[in-house]
Amino acid sequence: MPETAENTTSQATTGPVVCGYDGSRDAVRAVAWAATWARDHHTRLEVISADRAVGRVVAFDETARANVEGAMRDQLAELTYDVDVSFRVIADSPVGALIESGRGASAIVVGSRGLTAREDFAMGSTSAGVVEHATCPVIVITPRTPESPISGPVVLAADGSAANDPAAAFAFAEAERRGTSVRAVHTVEVPRLPGASLFDLDKLAESVLAEDEKQVLDALAPHDARHPGVGLELVLVVGDPATTIAEESTGASLLVTGSRGHGGFKGLLLGSVSRRLLQTAPCAVAVVRPRD
Repeated sequence: MPETAENTTSQATTGPVVCGYDGSRDAVRAVAWAATWARDHHTRLEVISADRAVGRVVAFDETARANVEGAMRDQLAELTYDVDVSFRVIADSPVGALIESGRGASAIVVGSRGLTAREDFAMGSTSAGVVEHATCPVIVITPRTPESPISGPVVLAADGSAANDPAAAFAFAEAERRGTSVRAVHTVEVPRLPGASLFDLDKLAESVLAEDEKQVLDALAPHDARHPGVGLELVLVVGDPATTIAEESTGASLLVTGSRGHGGFKGLLLGSVSRRLLQTAPCAVAVVRPRD
């Protein structure tokens, strides 16, 4: 396990943070978050606007490119004035442009909804597509993310699986940088089996949690040892995973999750729990995929 944990820490790079921008309110919040990330991680910020039609125009007209990129710079000047930032217009789909630009990036930051998303849809197609296919960590600014950063713990959705190891490495590194702790939340959902009494199910839940506790702690031990100044709190809870993890993330500065856990297979890019957390979490969510 220590060897695996050591390898996963190299997934984070010192590359730029890439942020998608389409002029929507959620995109503006994402840029603000990305600028803070770039500032705190001492790296560059790349703000990207992707549109096939507009991108083709600016590709053939430098004046048009200068005008569009200049407008982006003006609109976001108050948020990015003190970071090394570049603005680009790309002739591609937003998902394709962000994924390609994110190769070698330290992170991609996106809003959960864009200009084309209805307000009753918590997850837009761009953010979902980027999370599922990006090769670097993706940070989604959810509808419930606070307007201003808070100093709460970094919450880790922990399941003790090997696929969760990169997310754990990311969570501990972020907690150390922020000077806060890691709250690892492990949840067990007990099925309502036909013919089983509630008492039997309660006993089953206690038994499963007792077994899982050692597995989760063993999986986190190398990261805990590597970051001795980071406090670790393990929360074991019975219930629907997405609901309980979101509840335990109240007051958190960041929620970190893997893209799939025990129930996921290699071809499954984003598990159901991670997808639901991107809609319901009360803070920004970082999705860290395992290496293929």
